[in-house]
Amino acid sequence: MLSVAHPAKPQSAWALAWRRFRKHRLAMGALVVVLLLVLMALLAPLLAPYDPTAQPTGGDLASFYFQGPSREHWLGTDDLGRDVLSRIIYGSRISLLVGFTVAISAVILGTILGTLAGYFSGRPLRFYVGPLAPQGWHPPLFALWRVISWVLFYAFLYFVARLSWMLASDAVRAVLGGSWTPGNALSSLALLLVWALVALAAVWGLWGRLQLDLDIVISRLIDFMLTIPTLPLLLVLSALLRDPGVAVGRWAEALFGSAASVFIIISILVIFGWITIARLVRGAVLSLREQEFAAAAQALGASEARVMFRHLVPNAIAPIIVQATLEVGNAILVEAALSFLGFGIQPPVATWGNMLTNAQEYIFSAPWLALAPGFMIFLTVLAFNYLGDGLRDALDPRSRL
Repeated sequence: MLSVAHPAKPQSAWALAWRRFRKHRLAMGALVVVLLLVLMALLAPLLAPYDPTAQPTGGDLASFYFQGPSREHWLGTDDLGRDVLSRIIYGSRISLLVGFTVAISAVILGTILGTLAGYFSGRPLRFYVGPLAPQGWHPPLFALWRVISWVLFYAFLYFVARLSWMLASDAVRAVLGGSWTPGNALSSLALLLVWALVALAAVWGLWGRLQLDLDIVISRLIDFMLTIPTLPLLLVLSALLRDPGVAVGRWAEALFGSAASVFIIISILVIFGWITIARLVRGAVLSLREQEFAAAAQALGASEARVMFRHLVPNAIAPIIVQATLEVGNAILVEAALSFLGFGIQPPVATWGNMLTNAQEYIFSAPWLALAPGFMIFLTVLAFNYLGDGLRDALDPRSRL
């Protein structure tokens, strides 16, 4: 009896990617390491043998300081008698929290900006329309921005008018007080010029329109941010925002307490973390928007927002995922560097970076204080980098894996 060969069941793109990923041994090992790190962070209260901030009390306190690895303290104790292993375990929570939060926030922000830049490249967007201009139809995505543009424009006119009124009042007081000089005449002439420009701007604001290429704006913003020396600016922002005299520092301290420095570091890293993702998404969207499926969606009446985020972004998801994994490792490394320099997350919150800061003074007398956090930073960043390499090869259809 002849057997009938059944055709193989077709596999989805994600199933093929998973099959290629499993053949990447280093990536699979990195995935196991990442999962173990996540479990360690989640189960920190159960795994940590001691309180990470507890200091010994009573008895001979000097005997608790700088203890080497032992049965009671597997990785020894630090200069305050705190258990190093417990601080390593709890430090994984902060490092992974910073890494994942920065990566997710940077992916969301970079994807939105990169999609807008790529989709509207060469297509000037109606950025401002005066209230008396012909209205026309506006997509819902930009209707709110039109209202905001009105508010910003007339708020600008209001402040310019207030400034002009103050100058005019000074000039009138000078005339009435008998202190009129040629300088006052020049000031009055400049004042008249400002009023004329304000009047023209107000007339244009009622009937005028302004079109703007979002790609030019976003791309120039990216170019500007790439010219900024990142590390010095990170140090300055970290020191400034942690200052209780600054409004942001007071607000963060009132809201987050001792974890305020964690919030500030995450916010600073997000400001600079979206640039690479935005450039990747912009390039992908630029090529995808000209393909047949995008034209078909537009022909069927899909809105611009639906075309961008329902059709284009899902087809550009592969480089986004790869860059997100690399961004996690990069954020952990930058946070550790800032904490090591004393501008990052502050004690008593335990992080691998500020543990290295405390250990540098005792590198020769108590080397275990530096080896453990340094090895954890090295292992974590290496695992995420190998994971990103594996995902890049797995999601590339031209890969030979």
